[in-house]
Amino acid sequence: MSDAQPRQTPRPGLAMPKADFVTGVFLLAFSITIVVLSVQMPRLEHRGINPYTVPGIVPGLLGVALTIMSVSLVLRSVRHGGYRVAFSVDQAAGIARKPVVWRALVTAVFCLFYALALVGRIWYPAATFLFVLGFIVLFEYRFDRPFRTQWGTVLFATVEALLTAAVVSAVFRYLFLVRLP
Repeated sequence: MSDAQPRQTPRPGLAMPKADFVTGVFLLAFSITIVVLSVQMPRLEHRGINPYTVPGIVPGLLGVALTIMSVSLVLRSVRHGGYRVAFSVDQAAGIARKPVVWRALVTAVFCLFYALALVGRIWYPAATFLFVLGFIVLFEYRFDRPFRTQWGTVLFATVEALLTAAVVSAVFRYLFLVRLP
């Protein structure tokens, strides 16, 4: 006979109550912002638009659905003690050293750069091409290896960026009839 204890697996929903609490609070704030901004969108009454086709209806409904799910997540995490979030400087330093955190931060900065610095300032297909090319090269190219061993990665990124910029621009312009900057 073995003295080893049987391994207990946590019940579904109990594995990460603190992470659920933090995520739920963030999503709740985000979803409320979506609802508020969708209510503030123009209703176009002066054009005789049907009330069920106003521009803010879909984002508003999605925001309400996300609000309901966020409240559910927060309440479930509170029920399991997730609101007791203790955080130390050592924990923060440990989290900041994780590669996944740096990748997420670089992704957020890169996306903000695309949205705030490129779109609207240069031709949309060019902005999208630069964004996709830069994103793929940034995360796929190995800077510790020589270029001659990775030219395929750069070629693939260039082709994918060209195709993405062309298709996205064409879909928005000809299918959705959206004038792009």
